[in-house]
Amino acid sequence: MSVILAAHGAGDGSEANRRLLGLAQALRARRPGVHFGCAFWNGTPSFENAARSLRGQGPMVVPIMASGGYYARRRLPEEWAKGDPWRSFVIAPPIGTLPAFPRVLATKVAQALMDMARRGLNPAVLLVGHGTTRVRSSGDAARWIRDELALAFPQTEILAAFLDESPRLPDVAASLADRPVVAVPLLLGGGPHVDVDLARALTEPRTSLGLGRMTETLKILPPILEWPELASLTLEAIDSASRPHSSLGPNLRARPARVRRAGRRISLLDSLTHPRLGGEVGGQVRLPVFMSMPLRAGSPSGG
Repeated sequence: MSVILAAHGAGDGSEANRRLLGLAQALRARRPGVHFGCAFWNGTPSFENAARSLRGQGPMVVPIMASGGYYARRRLPEEWAKGDPWRSFVIAPPIGTLPAFPRVLATKVAQALMDMARRGLNPAVLLVGHGTTRVRSSGDAARWIRDELALAFPQTEILAAFLDESPRLPDVAASLADRPVVAVPLLLGGGPHVDVDLARALTEPRTSLGLGRMTETLKILPPILEWPELASLTLEAIDSASRPHSSLGPNLRARPARVRRAGRRISLLDSLTHPRLGGEVGGQVRLPVFMSMPLRAGSPSGG
């Protein structure tokens, strides 16, 4: 079996591309006998060239992407089909749409909130996705994660902002002014989006506080490629693609040669106790006592 990790990338030799190659190496150790490779929109090999090298072999393509937006929904399947016109491939759900994803993120947010609470601070949580106006569904994953975290942290304001769609990051950051914030980049790598765009938008309103106070009131979590849980999430995406009738995240279900909307959404509470998910990402998570998790029913509406 061949599994290809597909990501936007930031060019050959970039930190983002190196981290994806490292992820493939880590997965080889966890799934011996499976060939793990990488493909990039911006890097080598390209989606098309990787597809050509595996044409007719039925590889599984896992979008290491935060949403089912433009690159996962359009560019990846279109470019892959150019290299494999027989469409022998299967595209798994992007990792950011997996039900396990907000559960993993909730543990990181909980730790950041507790750290600030010890200093007497009550921060807002700001999710920052890329978004795009080219595909209306691009921001759906971020909005879905926002809603799941709002259930997990009912006493905390959870906001979502985007780099390339409304509500835009500079506007939301300005509205927060100098309030304490835990910023969550729903972005794969660090690079300019995190190190420049996100950091600038959130630090500029705090310049009057002084460096010490600014550092105390702002916590930026690591981008997704730096998560130690990323390998387990990737394995969950692979296994989800083998369960065509399973419920996934906000908008995707694996199908040969394309992706499509899923059925009933597994809530954050479901994912905490789901036996399959627990086995992949290390079992149940013991949540802090201040996290309340009411069960919410309903089907996704694309976001």
